[in-house]
Amino acid sequence: MGQFCATLSSSRVMFDEEDNNGLVLCDKYLPAEVLIEIFCHADCKTLLRCQLVCKRWKMLINHVWHKKTERTLGKPFLWDDKMPWTVYYLACTKKPYERNLVKNHSGAESLRHWDTTVPWDRTYGWLVTESPWMVAEPPVGMPQLPQTEPLFKDRQICFTTTHKNCKKVQVIILRDEGIHSYILDTYQPPIEVSEWYGCRLECPAEYQLRVTLYRKDETIMDQFLFRDVIKRKKRNQWLKITHVFKNYGPGLKGITFEHSGNDRATGVWRKYNNGSIAGAYVCVRSPREKI
Repeated sequence: MGQFCATLSSSRVMFDEEDNNGLVLCDKYLPAEVLIEIFCHADCKTLLRCQLVCKRWKMLINHVWHKKTERTLGKPFLWDDKMPWTVYYLACTKKPYERNLVKNHSGAESLRHWDTTVPWDRTYGWLVTESPWMVAEPPVGMPQLPQTEPLFKDRQICFTTTHKNCKKVQVIILRDEGIHSYILDTYQPPIEVSEWYGCRLECPAEYQLRVTLYRKDETIMDQFLFRDVIKRKKRNQWLKITHVFKNYGPGLKGITFEHSGNDRATGVWRKYNNGSIAGAYVCVRSPREKI
């Protein structure tokens, strides 16, 4: 019977910061500053492979991620020596901050990305509804959407409601959008939510917005609830509701954006779509200071 014997040929070599290992390429010495600049021009997937080459490259690329993030975003990004490199990787590849995380905010893709059969109340259970939402382009019976709002720069389009209850929800998983749990737990950046709503001149309508922050175990961390009955002088104009979540605590996983509306029309106006909703908006601000 054969035998196998393995022994270590030598002890592990410790990393020496004074050594040139990792700085000599094709017999040419490259200062660390030059190598960092080269790395900054590499794509993110290439950097993932490069940081496996040697200890020095790993150390250099830890700083490259921060520099590359600032170049990619076009503005300063916080530096934290305890920050996982994956925070910067996600910031570069997903660009999750200072942008609208709601998909199809005004109906340009019909009802895509929205769930019209929704858990309307997490406390009392599931409420299954059929939501007869429609889309109007341009808005019918309403003024033009505000041109000062970037969301409406390209198209004049909105969701419309009927005399039936119209409810829908969109769930935003923050990690999927590129926001690392380290940022959410350590910095708790402000989260701004908003939406535009209104109704035609001839009849009133009702609008409701509920935005919920929830933990990994699905329990509620914070919630914003707004309800408005649009009547009299408030009709035939676009109204905006805005709220900012702050200091919501560690453990945030996702956000549910739920809105509903129905007309309070009578007589002949019941056959028209009278309520209008547009510009659903959820934005995580760039992290600034630790909580």
